This record gives sequence, C-alpha cells and structure tokens, in this order.
Amino acid sequence: MKKLAKQFVFTVAWLLLIYTGFELGVWQLNKAQNLSASTAPVADQPVIELSKVSSAGLNIPLKAVNRIVSASGEYSDKYIARDQKLVDEKIVDLDVRLLDLDTGHSVLIVRGLASEPLTEISSNVEVVGRLYPRQNVDRAFPKPGELSRIDPALVVSEQTPFLYDGYIVLKSEKLSPQIDTQFSPIPSPQISQRITTFYWQHISYVVVWWFMAVLLLIAPLFPQFRKPKTTKVGNKK
Repeated sequence: MKKLAKQFVFTVAWLLLIYTGFELGVWQLNKAQNLSASTAPVADQPVIELSKVSSAGLNIPLKAVNRIVSASGEYSDKYIARDQKLVDEKIVDLDVRLLDLDTGHSVLIVRGLASEPLTEISSNVEVVGRLYPRQNVDRAFPKPGELSRIDPALVVSEQTPFLYDGYIVLKSEKLSPQIDTQFSPIPSPQISQRITTFYWQHISYVVVWWFMAVLLLIAPLFPQFRKPKTTKVGNKK
C-alpha cells in the first residue's frame, strides 16, 4: 500500500511538471503574439497638434511616435543630414529645418530630399507630418551646416533651449505668403516602437519549455529512469 501511494505521488508530480512546462510555453507564445500585434502598423489617427501629444524639453512619449501632427511657425536654421537611408534602402541627403513654433519652442523638420544650396524660407509655415523619435547613431561626419544624425540635441543652443524630442517628416507644407521652394517629400511609413529581438526571445523560451516538457514525457523510456531489476541469489551449499 505504501509502495502504491509513493508511486501515485511520483506519477502526479511527473504529470504536473509536464503540464507546467507546456503551460509556460503557451504563456511565452501568447506574449510573443501580443508583442507582434502591438508593433504591427495600425491605421493612422486624425491629425493632431504637436503640443497635444508631446512636450518640449521632455522625451517623446511612446503614444506620440508615428502620429501625424501639425505645427506652425517660421524656419530659423537649415541643415543637411547626409547619408540617410530611405525605406527602399536608397541613401540620400535630407533637407532638415529648425522650426520655431508660435508657442516659443522649436522642433526639427525633415522637408525631404536636399537640393544644394538649400533654399532660404522666410515665410510663416504650417506643416503636417509624421513624428519620429530622434536618431541615436551618426550617419556621417558632419561639416558646418550639416548634421551627423537627426537629433534635436545637436541643435540646442541659448537661442533655442527648449526643443521637442524627435523630428517631423513632412507630408505637406503651406507657406504664407506663398513662395516657390524646392519641396521633395520622402516616404514616411510607420516604424516599430519596440525591438523585434524581444519577439524571438519569447519564441526561444517557447522552444525551451516545450522541449523540457517533452523530455519529461519520454523520461520513463530511458534505462536510467527505470527501476533496477533485483536478482535472487541462491544459497551456496
């Protein structure tokens, strides 16, 4: 009876471990699927004012990334961002402007492809474009009037101490008074807000947990897990 109880407890513990490994794999699989769904492109929301989704001088909120925003003001400085990669892997130079907003703050604007020399724009401007986080990696060795990356930290000065984090890639630009400018907009697709490595990390955990569950399931087939056979030794005469 004691032997049967011991075997019963062992069997229950064995099945429980198998079930736990399976459920842990399912849990990681669900996390991978949820992560994939959260980073998938979604339909663009209506245009919103930049000041309503982000604040000058603070890091860009995740909810503001990829939003189509509007802003108005005057361009105060112009730069060329060299060796920028477009979605089709094409390397180009971009026309980047510093827009001084009516609110007294500033934001970096990517007007599109750069055509040197950059056109002077002194008109009041209303812009609409997609908001992106700042670049963290240098793309080129800059000369005066150029940017190594599109990052507001590179243009902060005493004149413009409070900038919005990130930058806007223009979809449209309205000047008042209207003047002839070289405006060559670039594609501005949504970008993923999270690192895709996390997805594959969850998938690897799924493989690990399910592999362990399978090993436990087939463990009784291995000789070392079987009960050793006892041999009877006869009495010697």
